[in-house]
Amino acid sequence: MPKRPTFIAAPQELKRKAVNFKRGFSLKLEPEVMKKLEQVVEKATDNFTVEVAEKLKQLRAAVNEMVESSQNAGHYMREIRNVSLDIKGMGGMFKYPLLTSFAKTLNDFVQGMNDPNEIQLDIIAAQIDALYVVMANRIQGSGGPTERELLEALRLATQKHKNG
Repeated sequence: MPKRPTFIAAPQELKRKAVNFKRGFSLKLEPEVMKKLEQVVEKATDNFTVEVAEKLKQLRAAVNEMVESSQNAGHYMREIRNVSLDIKGMGGMFKYPLLTSFAKTLNDFVQGMNDPNEIQLDIIAAQIDALYVVMANRIQGSGGPTERELLEALRLATQKHKNG
């Protein structure tokens, strides 16, 4: 007969420190702690901008190489899908929901697409351009009326030309 498992209770030290107001962590952050946290967030935002810029370069390079080389479009389309998905996931974390929306529209459009036609390539390029504009102008939030109109126009174009 197999041996019965023995359950060992977890140490309560961490829980006691977190809950005990006398010896635990303060719930109110001191000004110097807040300043350090703000610096960390600012540095992360700078890193985010650099990382998105690199990903946008990858997207643009994939489209340009696909146009120049009539072979292996599937490889470039996989790269566009992967990179647009990365950008989509990053935007909301750093207060760029518009970036997320444009990247989602691009990613949805290229899903299952292996050999885009000329119009589809133009739409992909326009979506990448929109991502560049959001980052170049550091448009946080949902943008203004112009950005929303552009997003809607790209959505309509992707719906109309998704299947060729």
